[in-house]
Amino acid sequence: MKKLQLLLLTLLIPFLGYTQNSWIHIQLMTDDYPSETSWNITPPGGSPIIIENDSNMLPNTMYDTIVQLGGTIIASIYDEFGDGLSSAPFGGTDGWFMISNSCQDTLMYVAGNFGDSLVQTLTVAPCAPPTFGCLDPNGLNYDSTAYFPGPCTYPTCGGLLSDTVQQTCLPTGQTLVQFFWQNDISNGNCNPVRFWYWNENGVGPFQYGLGPNQQDFAVYAGNGQMPPNWSVEHYGMVEFADSTFSDTMAYTPTSCIAGCTDPTQPTFNPWATFDDGSCAGTTCDTNTTYQITMEITFDNWPSETGWTMNSGPYGILQEELPGAYNFNDIGQTYTYTFCVDQAAGFELIVTDTYGDGMAGTTSGGSLDGMIVIYDCLGDTIWYMDNPGFGSTLYSGQQFGVPCLSVPPVYGCMDDDYQEYDPLATVDDSSCVNLHVYGCTDPSAFNYNPNATINDIVPDCQYQLWIGDAGGDGWGNSYLGVYQNGINFGTFTMGPGSYQDSFLLVLDAGIPVNVYYFEVGGPQQPPEEVQFQTWHNSFKLTNADGVVLMHEGTNPFANNGQGALQSFQSPFWTTYTAIPFCGDYCIPTVLGCMDSLAFNYDSTANVDDGSCIPYILGCMNVFAINFNPLANVDDGSCIPFINGCTDPTADNYNPLANTDDGSCYYIGCMDVAACNFDSTATVNNGCQYPAQYYDCNNVCLLDSDGDGICDELEIPGCTNPIALNFDITATDDDGSCILPIYGCTDPLAFNYNPLANTDNGSCIPVVFGCTDLTALNYDPLANTDNGSCIPYIYGCTDSTAFNYNPLANTDNGSCISLIYGCTDSTALNYNPLANTNDNSCIAVILGCTDSTAINYNSLANTDDGSCIATVLGCTDPTAFNYNPLANVNDGSCVPYVYGCTDPTQFNYDPLANSDDGSCIPYIYGCMDATAFNYNPLANTDNGSCIPVIFGCTDSIALNYDPLANTDNGTCILPITGCTDVSAYNYDPLANTSDSTACLYDAGCYGGPGIPYWLNDGCYAWVISVDDYCCTNDWDPTCQSMYDYCQLGWPTNIPDVSALGIVVYPNPTRGLIHIETRLEIEVELYDMTGKLLIKSNNASNRIDINDFPSGIYNMTIIYEDKRYSKRIIKN
Repeated sequence: MKKLQLLLLTLLIPFLGYTQNSWIHIQLMTDDYPSETSWNITPPGGSPIIIENDSNMLPNTMYDTIVQLGGTIIASIYDEFGDGLSSAPFGGTDGWFMISNSCQDTLMYVAGNFGDSLVQTLTVAPCAPPTFGCLDPNGLNYDSTAYFPGPCTYPTCGGLLSDTVQQTCLPTGQTLVQFFWQNDISNGNCNPVRFWYWNENGVGPFQYGLGPNQQDFAVYAGNGQMPPNWSVEHYGMVEFADSTFSDTMAYTPTSCIAGCTDPTQPTFNPWATFDDGSCAGTTCDTNTTYQITMEITFDNWPSETGWTMNSGPYGILQEELPGAYNFNDIGQTYTYTFCVDQAAGFELIVTDTYGDGMAGTTSGGSLDGMIVIYDCLGDTIWYMDNPGFGSTLYSGQQFGVPCLSVPPVYGCMDDDYQEYDPLATVDDSSCVNLHVYGCTDPSAFNYNPNATINDIVPDCQYQLWIGDAGGDGWGNSYLGVYQNGINFGTFTMGPGSYQDSFLLVLDAGIPVNVYYFEVGGPQQPPEEVQFQTWHNSFKLTNADGVVLMHEGTNPFANNGQGALQSFQSPFWTTYTAIPFCGDYCIPTVLGCMDSLAFNYDSTANVDDGSCIPYILGCMNVFAINFNPLANVDDGSCIPFINGCTDPTADNYNPLANTDDGSCYYIGCMDVAACNFDSTATVNNGCQYPAQYYDCNNVCLLDSDGDGICDELEIPGCTNPIALNFDITATDDDGSCILPIYGCTDPLAFNYNPLANTDNGSCIPVVFGCTDLTALNYDPLANTDNGSCIPYIYGCTDSTAFNYNPLANTDNGSCISLIYGCTDSTALNYNPLANTNDNSCIAVILGCTDSTAINYNSLANTDDGSCIATVLGCTDPTAFNYNPLANVNDGSCVPYVYGCTDPTQFNYDPLANSDDGSCIPYIYGCMDATAFNYNPLANTDNGSCIPVIFGCTDSIALNYDPLANTDNGTCILPITGCTDVSAYNYDPLANTSDSTACLYDAGCYGGPGIPYWLNDGCYAWVISVDDYCCTNDWDPTCQSMYDYCQLGWPTNIPDVSALGIVVYPNPTRGLIHIETRLEIEVELYDMTGKLLIKSNNASNRIDINDFPSGIYNMTIIYEDKRYSKRIIKN
């Protein structure tokens, strides 16, 4: 801060004897305690005061004063506390005081501690009055002679040099959108003066003032818990000193979701974008500390509450001041884990700024707060029993019980093996037999007796249904689905719809988590969201419609009961179930498998010998052809039809199958008729022969046997090809004139004078050579004119070797010219050549094999003299000397003596001559540090057994079956009561004998009396009614506390009307289920095989006969399924 006090000449009071031809510049930077400081300027003698300090100065503020005066003056500065302008020793900032001018520079300067006063006499020499002007060299009106700053003129600002926008996720879960820019600091017009902000949802615009050359601005965006797929674009713009604006900066922040980002922790949130420390799993140093857990639930005013957790030498472990929580935390429960000192314990301090504690119901609210602190065993150490504690609540020094370290569990940790132990924490290499996958159901068709684990379908489709009974949308609420590291996304629905669905592919046998988020928006607190979404619901079903989980119902039908659970810290509720996609077992279906059989069953996979063959036939008992043996009607049934069944009868009915005696026969009954019918019963249609014919239509007289009666014969030419053929003639009289075909044209080449019928074959005369052997034979000529030329055969190709110029007919004898050597004695004689081209080469005899030792490179004709090259060692002193070799190939090997027996210990693979030095193998362990070391062995056979120290006593608690060397660490069992809550708890006992434990409920008789306090049926009793403490164990007390009859669980409060409690978990064999509801219980192994199905007529499940491991229990109530993992030790 800076304040400038300028005293002009017209305002100065002239002092007698005091020259005013000079000036001084007085500057004071106050420290943290300005009320202690004062200063003044006087003439010599100390009076009157020319000028002095302001009466109300501010801390750490610059005060500037210019006074026109000259000559000798007295400058005084004072401090009431006596430490001058010193504040640094008290955690503040020191101040300083200076007097100067442009002519003499510094006249007086003091900083820090000057005591209670400092007085100096100063001589101010004459100095021209100070000038005002632009001191910025970047200004258009820069004045290098100016001493004090005046207004500067700059060019119009051209905008920002650069800009960027980014977001930061705050620990509160809010998103901080930060705008950064660079402006031209050399141009005063580019000095930012205001920042304008708005977003796409209609928020703003708002304007905010900026400091000189400020280059950033931040704004909160949302409450940090919006669904991951919801975003709003934010805008910003800088206003400059010359009232111009920058370009708009825009940014769409991603969701800033606070949560646990460690997938191994139970509070893991797959949609969290930064870790807020909410992950469970604090690990404490068990030697000096132990773990405690604090759960704090807020009332209606969380912002009033603060708390501090202390622990001895560790001081403050964590502190949350009032204001750390806000309306989003109303009714929320937060869990904090601490490691506290074993010796000092811990102390919790809770504060409330309003002074009413956490009792919200006493101040118009509906909720009271709660704080509970418990140890790692889940036992309560301390709790807030009075929410209305006022302004401050102290827990006092509290102590918990250190948690004993959990001993390792050795076993097979690979679930691909039959020996897999889900409880094992250390793999002991006991995995031996791989699982054989297959159908393990003996009743199934494809049962595999060798299978050790049921082969289940690995994945399948599920349908996620989300509903809104009110149709007003889910508001800011949404679902997230997560399984085995796969984030399936988030799902919600808007108003105007009652149901929506989404398809998911889920893995079988692996838990799927459905996260339900209820989030308050920027303008909407969570309690309003909860009112809007109280009728939300969802269910997860497979392809067959089987419901895996169903949460939330229509509150209008059941008064709001069964709605989705209200949200919890940190802002979600998780529902978990294990999908089951079925297995590959095929049910056995008995039946006839013969596809040709009458009773063939296409669904059967096991033939039961029941096949019945098809018998086709008529199955209608009223049909004439009814077949009592037929089982398949072939449509052949024939009904009874009466009528004449004689096919020879004139009224024959081909459709009749039953003769009714109605047949009659029509025919000639005249014996003289040709068609006399002795069987006719009705005379009709007698036929008689024609004249000259008998009844067989044969002539009575036919002398020529031509079938024409003599009386009817007609003479004439009967040959149809004759020129005078008579079509009416029946007897040929020899008068036929046959046709003679030919050319009847006397001018034609083939004129036939005998022809009486022209057949169109006349050929005109054509002159030419008619000699077929002539060269110019004309096949069209029919009259030779003496022009024939004889053939002369030969080669007519003038380029041929045997060309004949007289030949007129090529006979194919031409021989092409073939150039080459025609000398039969030459090396290259060509017997096919007919023309010598002077290429003959003389024969040179010799060895032509280039690989031979006597190869002749000049020879062109091999004479069989070649001598083959024999490579080898030609050194007679070498191990591999070859007397047949004629060319040394460098392969000579010298003699190397040694053991050449490869079965011997000292076999030398380099030796080629055995010298009798072979030593046999002696197998054994050669490791001198091994348990079974053999000093005689020269060959290690891998049998070494390492020394394993440990307890070798099989009756000891820490017996190590793998140890082969006892190290004296055996711990023998000490049997006793190990229950710390028992009266006779034995801290030295390491082996529990629960029957030895005695309990005292505060009744008469001391520990163990009355007897029922130590009976398993009544061990759940926490406090006993006074009547039962002062009377014998009568039926009234028994009916009141008898666990075995009423079935209420140990150390668990009465189950509510809608409660279900399952305990213990882990269990050794019995699982108790406490509820007042009508439920069904199903127990599956991790392969999805159903092991037990029961209702709650029995309040316990016995799994003693099942192996140790993890099981999935499903509780079914009103068609809803609740899944819970059960561990059997």
